[in-house]
Amino acid sequence: MARLEFAITCALTLLALSSVASAAIVEHTFQVKNLTVSKLCHRQVITAVNGSLPGPTIRVKEGDTLHVHVVNESPYNVTIHWHGVFQLMSGWADGPSYMTQCPIRPGSSYTYRFTITKQEGTLWWHAHVSWLRATVYGALVIRPRSGHKYPFPKPHREVPILLDARSPSLE
Repeated sequence: MARLEFAITCALTLLALSSVASAAIVEHTFQVKNLTVSKLCHRQVITAVNGSLPGPTIRVKEGDTLHVHVVNESPYNVTIHWHGVFQLMSGWADGPSYMTQCPIRPGSSYTYRFTITKQEGTLWWHAHVSWLRATVYGALVIRPRSGHKYPFPKPHREVPILLDARSPSLE
């Protein structure tokens, strides 16, 4: 009986360690600042992340811990909302201003830290302050944990598509 208990304990320990060993800490830095863009001979100042619109695509695996360092170089308060991410035991990282956190003031920084738990698929992140959500956003791609398969046939190719119907002034 003791051998059986020992074997079960060893198997459970190995299973737990294998899932922890496959998880990683994924780090990104978001520099939020104003940017002048030209579209159809019209120049417009927008606020963007890392000088691009949309912002960077974040790619993680289920079980990874995401650290996003946000440096606010814009003249506006900003927070980042992780749209659709289950904030299990990390509700303070959800991003709505004055709800789960104070805004990141101009000239300040903040690091979001949370673990991607029990979900896969393509979500998105966006600013959660006023009109900044029109230009401060990007994709969040969550792949299956190492050693696990997609819950559907593996795609030939992945291309995140972000539709932007909220910024007619940029047309």
